Amino acid sequence: MGYSNEYYAKAINIIKENRKKSLAQYNQLLDLTYSAVPRLSEIDARLSALGAKAMTSAMSGNQKAVEACKAESEKLQNEKQEIITGAGITSPKFKCKKCDDTGFVNNKKCDCVNKLAKKLVLQSLNEHMPLSTQNFNNFDLNYYPDKATESGISPKEHAEQIYNNLKNYANNFTINSDNIFLTGSVGLGKTHLCMSIINVVTEKGYGVIYGSAQNLFSLIEREHFSSGSGEKLDAMLNADLLVIDDLGTEFLSAFTASVFYNIINTRINNRLPTIINTNLSFKELEERYSARISSRIVGNYKFHALYGKDIRQIKAFDNMNNK
Repeated sequence: MGYSNEYYAKAINIIKENRKKSLAQYNQLLDLTYSAVPRLSEIDARLSALGAKAMTSAMSGNQKAVEACKAESEKLQNEKQEIITGAGITSPKFKCKKCDDTGFVNNKKCDCVNKLAKKLVLQSLNEHMPLSTQNFNNFDLNYYPDKATESGISPKEHAEQIYNNLKNYANNFTINSDNIFLTGSVGLGKTHLCMSIINVVTEKGYGVIYGSAQNLFSLIEREHFSSGSGEKLDAMLNADLLVIDDLGTEFLSAFTASVFYNIINTRINNRLPTIINTNLSFKELEERYSARISSRIVGNYKFHALYGKDIRQIKAFDNMNNK
């Protein structure tokens, strides 16, 4: 799947800027070396003179003189290279070894362009992700009631089990990790736990797409009915980890349901992990979408349900009392 010209153009511009910076750094070091070692300028002057002499000799048919010029030139080139290498200068340090940061190999886009275009698409999808404020370290289990329910376990103990499971999931994440279905009523920390997972997974270098169901499906719909490029849908289908937040809040249509099934089914078939965060139970999921969708999720996702009171309301009440 390709990306739009917009992302390819951005990627190529970034890669070419990298090349300019690398060449500028290399030339700066080279200039400093020339200033410190006058012999380099002497060699360049002699090489230029030898080139002119070799051309004149070739035109007059003096092959012996041509060969002598070549031999001296080779000797001077080796001396020059030894001086430059001895100064710690090798060659411009390009990020891509295949194309030397030109963006093209044999007039075709280099792999680095495709990789960067994909990264730019991911960034555009994740620009509103609140990673800096939500992580495992500041997830507070004290907001969950510690009184045991009929099941014999308190919401706090239950939340702690889920917290530990998801932390372990993040720490051991691979692209073959399990799918997660995280449910519970409003304000129980589901999004916070998702952000905590994403923080760890992105630190490992994996490509993650996160968004509310409403935003993700709207992006796909706008793209489908405008440009028709499908790059954002393709990114969601192929991301190392896809996190769909607040499933059930999106406007439901035949198109949305079809896209949702396509995402779920494709990622299951490709063994790519997905995390769904929702207020819906499995029963409500089936009622809102279809038995076909709920069946795929029930059979392929690990279920985690949080219980307790709305943490946001508790925090708001505490803040009012502390003023």
